[in-house]
Amino acid sequence: MSENVSENETEKTYEKHLIFSAGDRRYALPSRIISEVAALEKVFPLPLLPGYVRGIINRYSIPYALIDLNFLLLNISSGSGKIIVLKEEVDKIALLIDDVIDIADLSPEDLMKTAQEESSTTDLIHAFFEWKDSPVFCLDTSELLNRIKRDYEQN
Repeated sequence: MSENVSENETEKTYEKHLIFSAGDRRYALPSRIISEVAALEKVFPLPLLPGYVRGIINRYSIPYALIDLNFLLLNISSGSGKIIVLKEEVDKIALLIDDVIDIADLSPEDLMKTAQEESSTTDLIHAFFEWKDSPVFCLDTSELLNRIKRDYEQN
């Protein structure tokens, strides 16, 4: 082990996060919940769903709900053509994104907690960090899934 590495550095635990863009913002998700990143193919629209649910996509004969992340967070439709498919253990959801930016190894100490304000989107973001002089917002997947289920039940 190098003498320049402090004892605290060796004790830190790191987790890989995928950094991606949706609209003008950058977001991150832990890579352990991501199945794949792919090009968007055919979308099968469904009626009576929240506006941010674009419809269903087919991934290897499994249907996934396609969520327009930019519309969900900022109420602006995305015209992008890439998706992040979450692992089936999480839920059968794909997120419409603009582009993949990078992969970051982050420790819990790297994340700054956000203040929870009275907003429908701040509960979906639990922390942020700086990456190459830009803020990156960490999505709270459990809150995201709860929000989608709650909105679906209300429709």
